[in-house]
Amino acid sequence: MSDTLSPRFPLRRLPVAALCAGLLASIAVAPHAAAARKPATPPLADFAELSGSHPASCSGPIDPALGRLGEPTNRRCAWSQRVEMLYWETVPDAGNACLPAPGLAWHRLGSGMRAPITPWSNAWTAQGVLSQQGGVEQAGALWRREDGQWSAVLWRWLPSEKADTRTWQLGHWKDVVQAVRVVAAGAKAPPSSPLLVAWEDAARGKPRLREADAARWISDGACLSLQTAGIGQARLHLPHSRDDVRQEQRSAMQVQLARRYPNADWLQSFSLVEPATPGARSGSKFTAVWREGAVLHGQLWITLPGEGGIVRARISSALPAARSDEPAKERAALLQRELTALAHAWEVRHE
Repeated sequence: MSDTLSPRFPLRRLPVAALCAGLLASIAVAPHAAAARKPATPPLADFAELSGSHPASCSGPIDPALGRLGEPTNRRCAWSQRVEMLYWETVPDAGNACLPAPGLAWHRLGSGMRAPITPWSNAWTAQGVLSQQGGVEQAGALWRREDGQWSAVLWRWLPSEKADTRTWQLGHWKDVVQAVRVVAAGAKAPPSSPLLVAWEDAARGKPRLREADAARWISDGACLSLQTAGIGQARLHLPHSRDDVRQEQRSAMQVQLARRYPNADWLQSFSLVEPATPGARSGSKFTAVWREGAVLHGQLWITLPGEGGIVRARISSALPAARSDEPAKERAALLQRELTALAHAWEVRHE
């Protein structure tokens, strides 16, 4: 269970307010004030202040799931090894042109927490997440410093079995949670739509980036982009009921598509998608995949009941330079899987 944070939480008491004020100042973006000096430890990574204990070394190994965030700058433990803090002063560079560095770091932080997280948004300068996994409380955050670099922190707490000790620990843990919530105070979710909600379900667990009416993500090492607006309208009626779908309708639609994209190499013609549950009486959905130059496109048509019309989504991906057609065939199969996953997520969410 996890909770990506929103700006609705009052501060609990003055010491935390002071910490949070300092933290907000530390993530304020001021490019003209970027300094070459080593950044000071931010309040959210001030282990002694937030834990109320003298920091000690951690006895166990670092969780391997956090390995892709690199070696932490600081790792501290206390409360008989029941509270742990990992702080990365600078998260690793993205190493991938598909998503920005914070987008990949956000995904890696969520993977290390084993917690579902929302897709990253380019509008964010900071974000936080709370989760509980196997009885362990977790609080993580990612933020941009004044020098433009990104930092991350992860706190973990395994509550004591002793009631009095657990109550004392909880008082300090609330300080950690409060500070993380303040970090996320300005991170508003981008506008969404039923289709993008279904996409978030379909692409769960993958590195993702949300934009106003589009999205990007990495699947099987390929960079994919989703377009939900500005897609041409079909001039052929497509029935909502699967029982009313006819082969001649699909053939006519393929002819229309071929005329609209005369330079396309059709790797999958206009086809009916099978329902998520075999035999289910879901609405009809169609896909097609084609290549134009070095870019592969796949499109999904979702028919709505009555006069609701058609919802369209297009997934595009640039192909690697290769002399054979095999990479294009493999990428086409990937796009087909992603389109089908999106169609099935729409069924579960909206039908």
